[in-house]
Amino acid sequence: MSDLFNLGDLVDRSAASDSIALIDLGAIGGPREYSHGDLDAAAQAVARGLVARGYGRGDHIAILAANSADFLIAYLGTMRAGMISIPINHKFPAETIEFILRDADCKLIFTDVERAPVVPEGYDVVVFRDEGPGGFAMLLDPGPFETVKPGAGEVAMFLYTSGSTGRPKGVPLTHAGHLWVIEMRIKRRPDPDHRMLVAAPLYHMNGLAICKVRWRRI
Repeated sequence: MSDLFNLGDLVDRSAASDSIALIDLGAIGGPREYSHGDLDAAAQAVARGLVARGYGRGDHIAILAANSADFLIAYLGTMRAGMISIPINHKFPAETIEFILRDADCKLIFTDVERAPVVPEGYDVVVFRDEGPGGFAMLLDPGPFETVKPGAGEVAMFLYTSGSTGRPKGVPLTHAGHLWVIEMRIKRRPDPDHRMLVAAPLYHMNGLAICKVRWRRI
């Protein structure tokens, strides 16, 4: 696996672009299907939108939200743009969330309507499933985007963990290192026609890894 492969560019382009890649069971109005092409285009739109707002390579972008397709799209798009994704456990107390945001020097926070009130003042915020000016749709900038090629050892994300005691600590995960995790899971992947229910939270490495296995480029 090349160190120059971006973790946010995992869409399986060997699959038909209109084949189903993801079903969001929590979507407003009922389950919503996303094709491989939908995910690819949406991740590009996030990357373009972040760059258009003035964010650059290496900036830390947080995600504080429950599981959703928007969560995954924001996660992929952030890394495609060469920025570092920081999924945060939304079950942490408010003071712990505020500590992580400061500790990680987050520049922007993706959140959802339910978690938005927890975000401290002073941050640039984008809200999933919000149709207003601060909503996710307003960030998206559809169009082509050239995925940033990460260098060897370049960090893709920070996952915060507290272990059994103490304040959470950020664990840096590189593009190459987490791609190895995906490759190991792919070796045990079931038949491509099978569907997998991801109940694990996406702020945890296991939930993220399971989702990536389903659209990994083969």
